[in-house]
Amino acid sequence: MTEGYPIVDVHQHVGPWPFPGTWGGIRENLRLNARCGIDRAIISSAQAIVDDVVAGNARLVEDIAGHPELLAYVTLNPRYPELSRSEIARYADHPQCVGYKVHTNYSGTPMGEPRMAALFALMAETPRPLLIHTWGVGAVRALAGLAERFPHLPIMVAHAGGDAWREAILAAERTPNLYLDFALSTPERGRIERAVATLGPERVLFGTDATLFDPQYMLSCFAEAEVMDDSRPLVMGGNAKRLFGLE
Repeated sequence: MTEGYPIVDVHQHVGPWPFPGTWGGIRENLRLNARCGIDRAIISSAQAIVDDVVAGNARLVEDIAGHPELLAYVTLNPRYPELSRSEIARYADHPQCVGYKVHTNYSGTPMGEPRMAALFALMAETPRPLLIHTWGVGAVRALAGLAERFPHLPIMVAHAGGDAWREAILAAERTPNLYLDFALSTPERGRIERAVATLGPERVLFGTDATLFDPQYMLSCFAEAEVMDDSRPLVMGGNAKRLFGLE
């Protein structure tokens, strides 16, 4: 626990990725969390995202066994609806599997495609928080449309739309089941402050994109953000605990 309140990272991965980097498996997540004071982390499998959904999800669940502070996203792929349905059922009762992960780029399925809408309908049958890769104005607007169609599905906008973060804030203002995760590697002031001012502190989440990036970067961004002190416990962990039922 840091600064008197728990920190929950809603956006971590376990590698390896198909490019050079320091991955190290789940031990790297544990090392970075311990070093940075992150109390709990929700993790998706890089293998499931880029290569093999079934093997990647299974390996992640195996890796986090015995680490109750680590939780898992079940990665789904809109190109394989029946496989995605079976993965949802396989982990529906697993206590450490608390959400869904979808990546538009690696699945080759833009946000506005019918296959994506079909996957959203499938997830809405067993609603859990969804973390979905979102970058650009078109993706943000398409995601807002999906969120309106499936209002009972909590949706975390990974990277807060990237370079379309202003559009993401506006979309979330109109769509109450959208939450913003600002995990980004690009430095730009004012994003977190504007989101908190517009949406209130209850709709902003702390994520780091570890182990792709060192979580200390996003910790520093949130530490420097000029938000009210009473908002920080919510943003840094309280919102995630409520959204994922971690109380």
